[in-house]
Amino acid sequence: MGIHRYRMTALFRWLAAVLFALSLLEGPAPSRAEAAETGRLVEKDGRYVFVESMDPAMRLLLERALKQGTITQEEYNAVIQESEQRAYLLQPSFKVWYDRGFNLSMNDNAFLLKIRGFIQSRFTQRFRNDAWRNPGDAKNYPELLGVFGDYRATRSENAASTFNLRRLRLLFMGHLFNPDLKYLVQLAGETAENAQNPASVQVLDAAVMSTHVPALNLMAGQHKVFFNRAQINNAMTMQFTERALVMDAFTASGLNRRDIGLTIMNDEELYPINYYVGIFNGLGPGFNRIGLFNSEQPTEGCPGGQTGGTPPGCPANQRNLNANFRSDISQLMYVVRLVWNVMGRPGYGEGDMLYSETPQLAIGGGYAYNPAINTATNNGFVGIDLANLNVRRQLATFGNGRQLGWGLLDYSTYAFDLVYKYRGFSLQAEWYWKNINRHQKGAPFLGPTTGTDVLPGTGGVAPGLLGNATGWYVQSGYFIIPRKLQFAARYAWWDPDTNAAGDLVKQVDAAVTYYFSGTYDHQLAIQYTNLFMGTGGYALGRSAPLPSSPVALTTSGNVPLDAVQRNLIENLIRVQYSIFF
Repeated sequence: MGIHRYRMTALFRWLAAVLFALSLLEGPAPSRAEAAETGRLVEKDGRYVFVESMDPAMRLLLERALKQGTITQEEYNAVIQESEQRAYLLQPSFKVWYDRGFNLSMNDNAFLLKIRGFIQSRFTQRFRNDAWRNPGDAKNYPELLGVFGDYRATRSENAASTFNLRRLRLLFMGHLFNPDLKYLVQLAGETAENAQNPASVQVLDAAVMSTHVPALNLMAGQHKVFFNRAQINNAMTMQFTERALVMDAFTASGLNRRDIGLTIMNDEELYPINYYVGIFNGLGPGFNRIGLFNSEQPTEGCPGGQTGGTPPGCPANQRNLNANFRSDISQLMYVVRLVWNVMGRPGYGEGDMLYSETPQLAIGGGYAYNPAINTATNNGFVGIDLANLNVRRQLATFGNGRQLGWGLLDYSTYAFDLVYKYRGFSLQAEWYWKNINRHQKGAPFLGPTTGTDVLPGTGGVAPGLLGNATGWYVQSGYFIIPRKLQFAARYAWWDPDTNAAGDLVKQVDAAVTYYFSGTYDHQLAIQYTNLFMGTGGYALGRSAPLPSSPVALTTSGNVPLDAVQRNLIENLIRVQYSIFF
């Protein structure tokens, strides 16, 4: 028995010595606090479970040997300590798990990467009245095609059935060095319902955010502009399959929801009043003012490129492509927003998904100033415009097509919003106003100046001046089954030109959405929309002074789109499946 005990003691002493030598090779010895640890907490299936460092079977054998006197207490402690140290040194320096995204994190929490995907597929059935065939829409949402950005009216048959991959997103987010230095990169490969080209991958967001000082957070890069509630909210947390048309028309820049710049804000979760101050390029994602150019005039005061007529005293058929001049490149867009969380924190997600037990109320407002947006060059014929196609196409895409062709414009946009949530009920409303200041105060030249195409007294210029724009919407929803089944309704109203009549846009929406997992991440939505769009008013380059006689209609081929003024009416049904994983 004594010989056996001696051999066991020698064996454990040898094992301890080997482990100690290995620990010296692998790194410094652990502190007393580390050696005292017997395991660690591990997250599994949403629960934290304590896992010992040493295999339970080995620990049982050691404890029995200690109880039987085969080894001493000192030998037992030494082996346990060295075993824990070895397990600590050999464990991976990172962990990978899934929790609403694929997560990769370093053990010291110096780095976190979360990868998420977003797929939104849709079926749309449209029913349009005969006015969509003639005259169609050429004023709010014209199509700009070709190198010259030629205008095309949006026309179609009465019925259309389409499948569409509406949104396809890949997100990379997390933090660097410490949790207060966050980053976000979002890629998109999707198409709008009326897209004419296949989807291509583009960068939507690429921003870094510092939250080291709660009262002074900083976000830099390309990201959504914090201006109005509808603009900040993301597509997955909307109560409807698509934003109302008026929401897109009154973004901060008038061109896009995103821009490149800098935003300073405070922590939304800590303060009852939140502020946002931003400075941006003002031209949408992936673009700045260096990319804009004007084709200078070969002869001072004589625009070139017109296809019909020549301004008095100017050479005929001269081109205006002799120089590309960059102007207003020092201009930036400035945005401010304030939000008062009167009761609770309703956040920006639409609908009361959390089924709030106490009332949640917030009011907010924003102001954006975006100067020197060049909507056209100085061409005599407005439809030919090699410059600023990126800006012009964005204006048309977001419903601000009536502002095309009016030269340099300064936008001053105001927005005021309210949101209320309580026990599954939600109410949200916004009002918008956009002041449009034209640098050239006179009516722009449209051409031609002579001939039978000119209405007496017009002199080849636009018959009216562009006005401002205003609009609003109100929407409400209720969860019939908490966190599962929601009904929502919305009414939106929009006047794109306050100087014109017969151009109002009115929209009514009703939607029902089922949330499979009780979150926004997995849902099926059905939406009905009734859209009324007036075709009145004036749009430069798409409306022209009416020919002076019926003969001119046949000889010139210049049939103005104003010749038939009919209201466009559309009824559509969207069925949309969304998953965010």
